[in-house]
Amino acid sequence: MAPPLRILHITDPHLHGQRDARMRGVNTDDTLVATLAHALGGKLRPDLVLATGDLVQDETRAGYERFHELLGDLGLPVYCLPGNHDDPGLMRELLSAAPFRFCGVAEHGAWSLIMLNSFTRGDDGGLLAPEDLELLDRTLASGGAAHCLVALHHQPVPMGSLWLDSVPLRNADEFLAICDRHSRLRGIVWGHVHQASDRERRGVRLLSTPSTCAQFRPASDQFALDTRPPGYRWLDLHADGSIDTTVVWVE
Repeated sequence: MAPPLRILHITDPHLHGQRDARMRGVNTDDTLVATLAHALGGKLRPDLVLATGDLVQDETRAGYERFHELLGDLGLPVYCLPGNHDDPGLMRELLSAAPFRFCGVAEHGAWSLIMLNSFTRGDDGGLLAPEDLELLDRTLASGGAAHCLVALHHQPVPMGSLWLDSVPLRNADEFLAICDRHSRLRGIVWGHVHQASDRERRGVRLLSTPSTCAQFRPASDQFALDTRPPGYRWLDLHADGSIDTTVVWVE
């Protein structure tokens, strides 16, 4: 049997133009460096890196140049999509040429990775444009790879946290209606919520991944930070459509 497609999923690094800048007391450059060293310093080697948004906190060119510097020489494809704190224009400019890719669909053996842009200007919540919904529907309906994984920044289902659930994917009903029409979809992964979760809906795995910097306290009605350290997720996508996954905390 073919080996699984192994993905290193990172999200919400919130880099700044200045490397010594802090967000809520955390030097986000240091935490991303530590996370990458932890993930790539052991025996596990991913086939690609998936980065699901809020790559930069302050929308600066220097922030994206730093992200490019840290991940551009890994010898791995790096797939990126924007979050609410990002500048999609700068991302397209700086993170589109190989080894980087900005949104779209990537084919890897038995799997299609569908990477969607839920950024909407002036809103911390997200919205999928008609063309992204059409791309999702068309790709899930195609006769290509046997299995599909969808990645986006904003959560398409409630997290059980009042303040976080006020800034979700705004058109989640449309998104989920498309997902429900197709049997090739195996999983949906996202960032934004700075916490780990693992659920299932109609046979589809629903996964959120912790931030490479600070975490939000789960099930909190008001904004609150958790005591969890930075984290990341391994995803092993098997040829039979099953998904093995582990969250790793960088103590």
